[in-house]
Amino acid sequence: MRWEHPLRGPVSPALFIPIAEESNLINQLGEWALRQACQDAARWPGKLRVAVNVSANQFATPGLPSAVVSALSAANLDPEQLELEITESVFVGESNSVDDKFKALKEIGVRLALDDFGTGYSCLSYLRHAPFNKIKIDQSFVRSCTEEANSGSAIVKAIISLTHALDMETTAEGVEAMDQLEHIRGQGATYVQGWVYSKALPQDIVMEKLSNGNFVFDPVGPSKHRAERQTVYRSVGVIHDDQRYGAVMRNLSKSGAMIEGLLHIPVGTQLVIDLGGGQLAVSTVKRSEDSLQGLAFEEHLISDGADGWVTRHRVSPYALAAATIPYASYGEDGVPHTSASSVKAVAAPRFMQVDLIAPNKRAASLAG
Repeated sequence: MRWEHPLRGPVSPALFIPIAEESNLINQLGEWALRQACQDAARWPGKLRVAVNVSANQFATPGLPSAVVSALSAANLDPEQLELEITESVFVGESNSVDDKFKALKEIGVRLALDDFGTGYSCLSYLRHAPFNKIKIDQSFVRSCTEEANSGSAIVKAIISLTHALDMETTAEGVEAMDQLEHIRGQGATYVQGWVYSKALPQDIVMEKLSNGNFVFDPVGPSKHRAERQTVYRSVGVIHDDQRYGAVMRNLSKSGAMIEGLLHIPVGTQLVIDLGGGQLAVSTVKRSEDSLQGLAFEEHLISDGADGWVTRHRVSPYALAAATIPYASYGEDGVPHTSASSVKAVAAPRFMQVDLIAPNKRAASLAG
C-alpha cells in the first residue's frame, strides 16, 4: 500500500493504515487491495504469485472467503497464485471460528503465510492446526541478526529450522544490507524481501521490466547494517572515571550515538552517557576524530513510542549522588547540569573539553 497525496506527497502506510483500522475503513481498503492485486497479477507472465496482506479485522469478517473467490474470479487468476499474509493477532478470539475460516480459505486453494512471526501472540501449538505454507520472519529479528551480542541471529536460525521441520517456506523481511543478506542466505531462508533488492514498485514499471526482459534485481546496499539514526542536537553528560564532562549529541540510534565536545578520546574508551532523567547508557568509543566520537551502546535503547529512543532502565538522582555525582548538580526536572563547576572532581581530568560556541570551535579547557 502506497499513497501519493497531491498536496502532502508520499504518505507512509505506517501512518494511514492504523487510521484506516481505527475508522473501520480497513475492510473496504483490504478488499480493494485484494481485487487490484489479483487483476495486476493476472497480467504477469507464467504463474507468478502475488501476496496480499489481510488485516485481523478483515480476517474476522464472515465474508472474507466469498471476497477472495470474487476477486479471483473477476481477474481469472489461479487460486494457487494468490497468497494471503495473516498476522498472529487473528488467533486472539474464538478458536472454532478461526479454524473454520482457515478451512474455507484452503478449500478455495489459496496459499497462506503467517506474517510478522514472533512479534505478537506467538504460540507453536497453532502451527499444528493452521494450514500455513509459509512463515515470514519479522524484520525486527532480521535487522539485528548481524549485531554483536544480540539474540536476533539465534531467533532467525530457530525460525528457519522450525519451518524446515514443518515443511514450510520462509521469507525474511526487511533485508537492507549485504551482511544481512549473506547471513540470511547462510541460514537457508527460502525468500528475501527488502530494499537490498528493491523498494515497492508500481504496476506500470513492473510490466515494463517484464516486457523488455529486464525483470532482474541485483542486491544493492551498504556492506553492513547500521541502525537507523536520528539527527539530534542536545546537551548530554559524559562520565569517565570520576569525571563528568559536557558534550553535544549529534545523532542517536538504538545502538549508538555521535557526540562532540571532547578532544582526542582513544578508541576503546568506555564512557557513560547521561541522557538526563536518570538515563545512563554505557558505551564504548568506536571512532574518534578530533572532537567527534562515535559510540556503541553496551545495551540497546528502546523506543519511547514517539519516534525517540530511551534507556530500558532509569537510575534515581540519589543513586547517582551515591556514585560521586552530587544530587545538587541535578535540576528540578531531574536533568543534571553539565557544567564542570557543578561536580566535585576527585582526580585530574583526562580529556580536554571544547567550547562549541566559540567561532573556531577550538577554545578548549580542562573540565572536572
